[in-house]
Amino acid sequence: MPVYEGLTALNRANRPGDHAKLLALFERHGRHMAETGARYPDMEVNYEQSIVAPAAIFLLELHRATGEARWLAAAKPHLALLELFSGRQPDHHLHDIAIRHWDGYWFGKRLLWGDTLPHYWSTLTAVAFHHYARAGGGAAYADRAEGIIRNNLSLFTPDGRGSAAYIYPMSVNGQKARVYDPYANGQDWALVHALQIRET
Repeated sequence: MPVYEGLTALNRANRPGDHAKLLALFERHGRHMAETGARYPDMEVNYEQSIVAPAAIFLLELHRATGEARWLAAAKPHLALLELFSGRQPDHHLHDIAIRHWDGYWFGKRLLWGDTLPHYWSTLTAVAFHHYARAGGGAAYADRAEGIIRNNLSLFTPDGRGSAAYIYPMSVNGQKARVYDPYANGQDWALVHALQIRET
């Protein structure tokens, strides 16, 4: 949800009535999230980075839009959990890139079950780190956000072609891996998130 962007746009458009209505809806949802905490609802996967990241992002954006400390306090536990998904290995595939399993199977042409590192949804962590840095979390989080975005740019070739997933293991079930899947069907989210953190 574009919390910070949406509220900022309504302020710039001088639409205080719409701003107030939208803010009330966001705050109601924020209160529900604060009460629910880390008891995330069931989704197609029980627990993964792309479930935790949106909770952190929503609350951090609400904090930035309102300046209210309660939203930052509610976001911090989600942020702490989010960091647990990201290793800090000396390889761009693994450095602050959240673990993703089997996306190349579900969405790729080669149908390989291997871990997909990087995968464009790992840039959700960059968005969360960016908003936390802007909320006073420090320059280190801004640097990490930039690094995650840059690491995901490896999903693009110099001529602009893209891949939705890089299958990281050397082989998967006897098939050669360490390969970019030929399908290009979502990697542009890395570019969307890159633009969002530069504009907010």
